[in-house]
Amino acid sequence: MTRRLLDYDPLSGVAAYFDYDSTDTMFITHEQHVGGIIDSATDRRNDKDYSKNGIKEDWWHYARLPNIVIMEMKIKHGIDLMAPKPDWKSALKIINREYPNLKTTKGVHA
Repeated sequence: MTRRLLDYDPLSGVAAYFDYDSTDTMFITHEQHVGGIIDSATDRRNDKDYSKNGIKEDWWHYARLPNIVIMEMKIKHGIDLMAPKPDWKSALKIINREYPNLKTTKGVHA
């Protein structure tokens, strides 16, 4: 298999690669290192006042979603978070079930 870097976005850290295997099947894949985002979400989730103060001020920071997760939600689940009116109910269910480590709160919004 040969893997070649097609593009790299230094702001988001998303890299796009071209791959092909011995059967001449071609793939375009995307990768992003999300350790810092997970650490930040964990810190906020463990801060008991973060969610409480946000809700008190009429906002609730629910999750930190890296670009790679936004792309995966669109491809895998058909949820386009960049659409003018995203399906937030379905998106929140997916975040709660598949990406709980990206949540910035221990609360659950359904």
